[in-house]
Amino acid sequence: MKRFVKIVSLLMVLVSGVSQVACGKSENNVTTTTTAASTAAITTVKQEEEKPPVEYTFDPSVPKAAIQATTLYQIGEPSSFSDKLAISTLQGLVANLSEEQIMISGGAYNNYRTYLKRNWGCTYQSKVDGNAITLEVLMAHYKDLLSGYILASADSSSDSGNVAISLAGILNAVVVTPENQKICDDLGMICLLDATDKDDAWLRASEYWASLNQTIAFEQPLSMAPKLVDYAVMSKSYFSFYNGHNSTEHRNKYKFLSNGGIVFGYNNTLGEYDTVASFSAENIQMIPSDHAYNLSTLSGFKTAVLEQKTTEISNETSKKVHTVCIIMSDGDNVQWMTNDFTTSDKWWANKNRGKFNMGWGLPATAIDLTAPFTEYLYDSMSEKDEFIMQLGGLGYTFPSKWSVEAREEMAAKLSEYMIRSDLHYAEILDDNGMTRTVMNSFTKQDGIDGLFYIDYSNYAGMNGKILWSNGKPVVAARYRLWANTSDGSVDGIAKAINRASTEPTSADSYSFIIVHAWSGLSGNNLVEGGNTMNAVAELVRLLDNDVEVVTPSEFMNRIIANEAK
Repeated sequence: MKRFVKIVSLLMVLVSGVSQVACGKSENNVTTTTTAASTAAITTVKQEEEKPPVEYTFDPSVPKAAIQATTLYQIGEPSSFSDKLAISTLQGLVANLSEEQIMISGGAYNNYRTYLKRNWGCTYQSKVDGNAITLEVLMAHYKDLLSGYILASADSSSDSGNVAISLAGILNAVVVTPENQKICDDLGMICLLDATDKDDAWLRASEYWASLNQTIAFEQPLSMAPKLVDYAVMSKSYFSFYNGHNSTEHRNKYKFLSNGGIVFGYNNTLGEYDTVASFSAENIQMIPSDHAYNLSTLSGFKTAVLEQKTTEISNETSKKVHTVCIIMSDGDNVQWMTNDFTTSDKWWANKNRGKFNMGWGLPATAIDLTAPFTEYLYDSMSEKDEFIMQLGGLGYTFPSKWSVEAREEMAAKLSEYMIRSDLHYAEILDDNGMTRTVMNSFTKQDGIDGLFYIDYSNYAGMNGKILWSNGKPVVAARYRLWANTSDGSVDGIAKAINRASTEPTSADSYSFIIVHAWSGLSGNNLVEGGNTMNAVAELVRLLDNDVEVVTPSEFMNRIIANEAK
C-alpha cells in the first residue's frame, strides 16, 4: 500500500508540473529551453511508448547548468594554483555556454562515465581541435564564447581570488593570475577587471553585489581550487570563506541569502556545530561538498525520477522478533559520496554489501546535482539496500532552529525531491529537536512516510523513542556504532539487542542503529578510520535467531502495523 501511495503522490506532482517523466535519456530525445523566471532548464523527454511528454521545471534552489553536455573534454587536475583557478572557472562558464564541456579527472568519475554515454549519449574526447587537452588549448577553443578575463592575485590566501570567482559568472570572464595571464593576452582576450587589490568589503559595496545568486553561496578555502569553484561560477554565486571563530560574524556573512538558501562547502575552522547552528539561525542549510569535483558539468544532466530496487515490504507484521534497522551515516556528504564512498571497500564497494538489509543516506538534491552518479548508485544497489534522505532538509541543518514558516516551506520542497528519488523516509539530525512541533512540518508532507531521528550531541541519546506525528512514526536511534564511545562497540550492541524485547507492539522491540561512517574494524578492534562495513557485518553475525535485520521501509511498516509505542 505504501508504494502505491507514493506512486499516486508522484503522479500528483507530475500533473502539477513539478516533476517530469522517467530516466532513459539520449541526446536524440531531449530538448532544452529556459524560463524567464529562472535559469533552470526545462526538459521534455519522449517515452518509448510515445506518450505525451510532461514538462518539468527544475528547482532553482539547486542550480543546473543551462546546457546538457554531449561532449566532455577530460583534463587532469593542474598542479599550480593559478592553473587550477583558470581551468575551474572556465569549466563553470562553458557549462552554460556549450554542449562541449570540461571534466576534471577527480573523484569517482570513472564510475559514471558509462552512464553518461548510455543514458545521455555523452562522449569523452582526448583531443580538442586535434590537439592534446591542455589549459592553453581549451582557452583557445572557448575564447570566442567569453567576454574576457578577470585578473586575480596568485596568492591563495588573498581575498582577491574569492572576489574574482564570485564575479566570473556575472562578467562571463575566466579568472587568471599574473602567472598565466599571458595565455589570455596572447589570444587577444581583454581584462574586464583587475581584482588583485579587491576584497570582500569592496565586493559587497560594488554594483555587482545585487546580481549575485540569492539562493546559494559557497564557503570554501580558495586553496582547495578547483573543487567547487566551477559550480560557484556556473551559478553566479558568492564564493568566500570565514576563517574565524565568531559565530555571530559568520552568521552575518550569509544573511543576504533567502530563506531555505543553501551553502556549499564546509568550515573546519569554525567547526561543524557552530557552522550548522549559524546557518540554521538564518533558515539556511549546508551541503558538505568541499572536495567535490565537476558539479557544474554534472548538474547539467537531467533525470526526472528514479526507482529503487529495494525488496517490497512484507505482510509479516506481528512476528515475535526484535526488529533492527541499520543505517549508514553521512549520506548528505556530497564530497564523500562522489569520491571514495563507492570505490572503497569500507563502504559501498564492500563485499558484505547485499548480504544483509541495510539503509543508506542520500542527499535529497543528488538527483539534480549529480544525476549520473546518482543513477550509478541506483543501478548498482542490491534488493537489500535502501536509500533514505539525509540530513535535516535539502542540506545539513537544525530544523528546530528555523522559523515555522521557513521550515514548512523547506519540508514541502524536500518532499518533492524525495518523491522523485523514490525516498520514502527522511533522517533528521537536530540539536534537541525531536519535538512534535518540529516533526509535524515534515510528516504533514505526502512524500514523507516517516522520520528517523538522531541528535547532534549523541546520535542515540533519545534511546529509541518513538514519537507519532500526523499518524506517522518518528523513530530515534537506539544505538550508535561508533569507535571510542562507551556505548558504541560491536559486541556491546549485539549483546543488548539479543536480550531485548520481541513483543511487536512495544517500542522496545525496535532498534534503529546509526553507523558512524568514519568508524570501523581494524583487526578485531573498532577504531576511527577502520572498515565500516566489516564492523556492520560482524554485528549482524553476532545477532540471535530471534532478531531480524530489515530495510528502513520494512522497519517502519512493522512499527506502523503494530502501532508500537
